[in-house]
Amino acid sequence: MRKYFYLFFVLFSFCNVFAQANSGAASMTQASIDKKLDDIAEVSKAFIDPKNETVLLKIKDESEKIGYKAGILRSGDYLCGLYLGQRNNKAVIDLGNNLKKVAKDQKDTYGHIASIYRRNALALGYIGLDEASLKDFKKAISYAKTIENEDKKNYVIATSYENMTVYYENKKFDKTKLKDSMEYYYLKSLEVAEKISDQGKPVPIEQKYGLLSYVNMSLGTYHMKIARKINLPLAEKYLLEGYKIQNNNRYTVDPYDKIYMYNQLGYLYLKTKDYKKSIEYINAAITLEKQHSYPASRIDSFETLAQVYVAMGDKEKSKFFMNKYALLVDSLDYVDKKEADLVIKKMVAEVDQQNKENSKKQWIITGVLALIATLITTILWRMKNKALRRKYEQMMVKLKNDEVVLPEETIEETEDHDAEPESTNDLQPAANKNTISADTEVRILRRLKSFEQSEKFLKKDLTVGSLAAQLNTNTKYLSEIIKSRGGQNFNNYINSLRINYIVHKLYNEPKYREYKISYLAEECGYASSQVFVIAFKKINGLTPSYFIQNLKEDKVNILMSEDMAS
Repeated sequence: MRKYFYLFFVLFSFCNVFAQANSGAASMTQASIDKKLDDIAEVSKAFIDPKNETVLLKIKDESEKIGYKAGILRSGDYLCGLYLGQRNNKAVIDLGNNLKKVAKDQKDTYGHIASIYRRNALALGYIGLDEASLKDFKKAISYAKTIENEDKKNYVIATSYENMTVYYENKKFDKTKLKDSMEYYYLKSLEVAEKISDQGKPVPIEQKYGLLSYVNMSLGTYHMKIARKINLPLAEKYLLEGYKIQNNNRYTVDPYDKIYMYNQLGYLYLKTKDYKKSIEYINAAITLEKQHSYPASRIDSFETLAQVYVAMGDKEKSKFFMNKYALLVDSLDYVDKKEADLVIKKMVAEVDQQNKENSKKQWIITGVLALIATLITTILWRMKNKALRRKYEQMMVKLKNDEVVLPEETIEETEDHDAEPESTNDLQPAANKNTISADTEVRILRRLKSFEQSEKFLKKDLTVGSLAAQLNTNTKYLSEIIKSRGGQNFNNYINSLRINYIVHKLYNEPKYREYKISYLAEECGYASSQVFVIAFKKINGLTPSYFIQNLKEDKVNILMSEDMAS
């Protein structure tokens, strides 16, 4: 009996020592995890280097093995940031959804839970899941307000406000979601970010000034591209302020933000017609992008360069960059659609699994979900096709009534004596605005009408100056009359004439429907088929290919109806 007692005592002592050893190992492992994450944060400062992905995955795995939730959430937060920078939205959403489960009932002392929700919301917004995105943004801000450190709290809240604008940008064509909401949240972000101190802990100055730079850049982009009233001087002010912050030697900012800044400045100087500056900034973006792969930025770069070279008259370079732009857009659109489909399927599957665990009637719910998904997909597809068909039918009504794109004006018939080009003496002051004398206006309008009927607008080298010379007037008068007559600038006016011309050709002469798009572009005065397609879609709301296909189908239907009637 005594022998068994001694054996039991030895075994008990061994188990006790083993348990203590394991407890110490766990404690050391947690400390080791915290140290590794501290090292990554210290080196990375404003952004997470993709080279750290393997290390972070290992840290997360080790944290899961020992049940260390703080390590799981922190390493997961950093991984979400890394995947977001790589435009891997699906990875962000998949990881974020798993981390949300870990975060349940956890206190967000250091802001990692708020950051996870914010990054997940941003990824959802990027793939168009707007309402799910907004829900996560609100959750992120709710968590952020519980953070103890004021600097960290302000940083997470300011970042969330800036990121939240993705929801309003996606809704910019929805009249119930005002564009001004974007500016409101940018300014709120800037206001909160400026409260962050320069102490460097727990918010590194790289993060603070990286955020300030990005928000200034976002405000510049908003005033340059999105605001109700475009304001290029104000856009330049914000962009240059952000650029100045980025180039301060005290800190290093995210290279992706620098790439984005170069692209925005390049676009700004395209709009101000400073083409040399525009090309310099875009080339800087492309050079930096080669070191930090970011395909989305290449889209912006190629598009801007194509537009710059169009404006400069370099058709060969314009075509080169337009082709690169089109190929990359198609590729990334496919990836985004695939990601969105996978995320939606996963979200439905998760709901399905949860309901299956809680209900014996899961097959009914699954069937309903599948039916709803099918109905929604069908409805969206039909809505899109109905919208295109409606635009096509509107075009057909105009064509059948022999309407024209530009409204014709009734002009009093008077003798058209040869006259010298009008001078500024014909301008009469009225309500602090120069106006053209009535006689001069009638003469120019009559000549414009003759010009429209002559088809001279098909000439590729037509400019406002050459047309003014043809009409025996000056460019100022001509531009003013075109604008007052149809609310258009010269380029839009010529585009509408050319597109109206080719639409009538396609409608009236079936042989034109068999020609290639490049031939049609050439026929109506465009040197580039891409520019022709863009102009056609801008004016009519659909592509020339869609218009031609429907014309052919209508003709087949008419012939079939006639055969049946006979």
